[in-house]
Parts: sequence; structure tokens; C-alpha cells
Amino acid sequence: MESQKPKNQSFPYLPLLLILGGVGIYFLLKLPAKKNAVTENVSAPQIRTITDDQEEPEPSSEQKQTPQNEVRVTIDGSPFKFLPNTISAKVGDKIIITFRNMEGTHDLRLDEFNVATKLLKAGETDTVEFTADKAGVFEYYCSVGEHRKMGMVGTLTVE
Repeated sequence: MESQKPKNQSFPYLPLLLILGGVGIYFLLKLPAKKNAVTENVSAPQIRTITDDQEEPEPSSEQKQTPQNEVRVTIDGSPFKFLPNTISAKVGDKIIITFRNMEGTHDLRLDEFNVATKLLKAGETDTVEFTADKAGVFEYYCSVGEHRKMGMVGTLTVE
């Protein structure tokens, strides 16, 4: 008598071959396609030379520098002090200062960035905004009378 092989052992390598074939097809499909050098569109950087008698054209919206961050601060002014009296920012940040005058008559000035609020009476508010385009430590102050000398100053630190 001959022994008969069970049916499931007649092709023992078939499942293995199917798995290996599937893995091979997967990796073939995942290979990056080679680009044809003739049809590839690569734009070279454009270099413009501007002479002294030419004006530099306005940058396009893509070329305009956008602020890295927006720093918003509300500063309360009262006799001879600002609260807070320190602001920190990074070069390129857009700084928005809302100055609230709590008592007396005051303003806020920051000469290095050509920033100044209106002269405010008690209860009034003014907002100024600018881009911190240079690093350093800069003093803001009240320009009314002797207020600056009496300590109505603050510090903007730009890193």
C-alpha cells in the first residue's frame, strides 16, 4: 500500500512564494521614479544688479519678510512708572504695544524705532506697532516734563 500525502502538503512553498512575491511588488512600487533631466523644471535663482540711478522694485508678496512672531503687550502708565517696564522680543518680531494711561498725562516713546503714542489723559488708550528690525536694549519713556528723569522708563530687549 502506498501512503497518501495530505492535500495541504502538496504545495508547501506556495504560501511562502505568494508572500515573497507580494513583498517584492510592494518595494518595486515604492521606488522613486527617475526624473527626466530634459523635462524637469528647475528655476535658477535670479540675480538683479541695481545701479545708483535705478530704484529697487517693490518685493513681491512671496519675497516680503513676514514677522517671525507677534509680541503684544499692554503697558499701564501712571505717575512716574510703566507696568510692565520690560519687553522682550526677537529680531523680526512684530511688536504691538497698547499704552493705557491710568492717571495724569503721559505718552510712550521709543526713539530707535521711531515709535510714539499720542499724549494721553487719564483713562485714554493708544496702540502702536512696529517691527523689531535690530538687536539691542532700547529704552522707552514718557516725554512729558521731567517724567523720564523721575523714572518713567522701560526697556525693550531685542535678541
